[in-house]
Amino acid sequence: MKKLFIYPIMTLCLLACGERSQYDVKGTVADSKYDGQYVYLYEYGTTRVAPKDSALVEKGKFSMKGKQEIPALYTLRFAENEKSEAQTNTGEVAPFTALFTLQNAKYTIEVNELSTVSGTPENNAFSQLQQELRKVREEMASVTEDMRSDNEDIANRAEERYEQIEAEATALVKTYIDNHPNAPTSAKLLYDFRYDLSEEERREIVSKAGDAFLAVPGIDRIIEHLAILEKVAIGKPFSDFDMADPQGKMRKLSDYAGKGKVVLVDFWASWCPPCRADMPHLVALYKEYANQDFEIVGVSLDRTDEAWKKGIADLHITWPQMSDLKFWHNEAATLYGVNSIPHTVLIDKDGTIIAKNLRGKALEEKLREVLK
Repeated sequence: MKKLFIYPIMTLCLLACGERSQYDVKGTVADSKYDGQYVYLYEYGTTRVAPKDSALVEKGKFSMKGKQEIPALYTLRFAENEKSEAQTNTGEVAPFTALFTLQNAKYTIEVNELSTVSGTPENNAFSQLQQELRKVREEMASVTEDMRSDNEDIANRAEERYEQIEAEATALVKTYIDNHPNAPTSAKLLYDFRYDLSEEERREIVSKAGDAFLAVPGIDRIIEHLAILEKVAIGKPFSDFDMADPQGKMRKLSDYAGKGKVVLVDFWASWCPPCRADMPHLVALYKEYANQDFEIVGVSLDRTDEAWKKGIADLHITWPQMSDLKFWHNEAATLYGVNSIPHTVLIDKDGTIIAKNLRGKALEEKLREVLK
């Protein structure tokens, strides 16, 4: 009797193991226009190669089966949505497109304006996150309208709320990544929110990641960028560079830094609204600390000499300026890993980097500390 009992159990185990040896996708499509069309499964970042799988949509339904030994990020889309991956750079997914981690498991996919994927804890949580981000961005769109108001108080309050909403979205993403440290979907979110997460947060996330995370396209660039930032980290000596001043004369950062003055390197551009908004504060600080061993060196990411010089005049900038007019390919910006502006680097009297990306009151307090 014992043998007769064991054999059915073994058979059930083999069947269960067999189910887990392949992926099994069952999906529904909300729009009848897709009936008779094929839906395709592409590994994320590889839309120009043959799809891994495809299925015909019939009466709003489709199914796929196959093997995926290593978990990886995949996009489910229709032929007309060929460029949909380019639209998924804000933590959301394009309409009638699904982004999820594929492995040998069962999935249910609802394809619609905000597609959802269920079947594994990771994908369940990722779909929930997308819905939360959609709500956040709807509020962000509403606040943006108030930011255009002619009423200064309304516009200022809206701008403050906008920054709060951005912080809320980033916090949602950070929590998801912390809870799924090796998930391919977390890697995609890290890439999407790389400008919102701090250098320390990005470094911590990458340090915990495994192969499935690191294989997602774009993560290699984040790692390269972190390596650049390590060379110009707080506590390291400044890295020198040379560029032309507005009169065309070549200047070096070392003409100013490491010579007994505290030097603020300000990366800016005349086309950058936040830079222009911040400039009156820098002008005031420059006047206040002009006689206290303090210097500012501006590095412009402008594209034309005319725009650069006009910006200097319009904004009443009187401190040394340098530029190679290469826009985001500015050599100094590349050297210091600058990927957003305004961006500042504060260098102590001995040439040591002591702070980065300080603005407003935080910058003012730091200057009081080092110049007292």
